[in-house]
Amino acid sequence: MPLDITLYGIQMPTLLPIFVIVAILQVTVDSIIAETGLYRHVWHPGLFKVALFVCFFTLPCLYIYH
Repeated sequence: MPLDITLYGIQMPTLLPIFVIVAILQVTVDSIIAETGLYRHVWHPGLFKVALFVCFFTLPCLYIYH
């Protein structure tokens, strides 16, 4: 169960790189959804974005910490 990652001599929690990768993924998916116009079918776009981020962040965390 990896709890820490050492990157160039800096020790950081495993969740930090996962958070950065998921944030980049979220921006990409958000722009794709905005360009295709799928937000017109969503009741609350801000809530949908947060829910998508939580889902994207939870999947790798469950895989690592399970």
